[in-house]
Amino acid sequence: MRTRLAVLVLLSVGGTAAASGPQERLLAAARRGDAATITALAREGAEANARDEDGRPVLVLAAESGRSEAVRALLRAGARPDEAGRDGWTALHQAAATGDAGSARALLDAGATPDLISRARGTALDVAERGGGDAVAALLRARGARGSGKSIGDTVCVRGWKGEGYCGEVAARDATRYRLRVTRLVGCGEGCAAEASCSAGRPVGPGGLGEGETLWVPGSCLTHTGVR
Repeated sequence: MRTRLAVLVLLSVGGTAAASGPQERLLAAARRGDAATITALAREGAEANARDEDGRPVLVLAAESGRSEAVRALLRAGARPDEAGRDGWTALHQAAATGDAGSARALLDAGATPDLISRARGTALDVAERGGGDAVAALLRARGARGSGKSIGDTVCVRGWKGEGYCGEVAARDATRYRLRVTRLVGCGEGCAAEASCSAGRPVGPGGLGEGETLWVPGSCLTHTGVR
């Protein structure tokens, strides 16, 4: 009886393994960041642009592993660098979120578009800057990324006083805030009322916040981005 049970278990395990096709194994290898298995499965005919049950491209899964060699293996196998999930999230976004400059470089070398937008989190540069991924952010800027108009070096405006207020250059940013260096006032000739979150609790204009000063403001205060 015990022997028969053991045989049944082995048959069951073998059947499960046999039912797991190249695509399922490729997805699993990408999640592990297993470049050697990815290469072998690609040679067997596994589709390098496969998606998981949530619609995420296998290349995004590989980038999520943080192993750039797995990303390179998929790119060599024909993975499209700009392939995105349902929300617009690409492998380059994921590399930015992970802080993986090696994967980001491989994707850019393969032709990834730097400024594709994820609906929830913006461009890869936005993701890198918010998450403190300085190396990836520097690489993206060097490859021409412009972000969504509110990246470091961009000019944005805080004009919540009936169209008046100020504009400034983004000097730094974190997950929810922007550090601005005020470059010009818009209106507020007689002073605009202080607002705790958007003007550091100071009036804007005479006797208050002026050109050359810096302050942190929440993203909700920005009324204009990518100002020229």
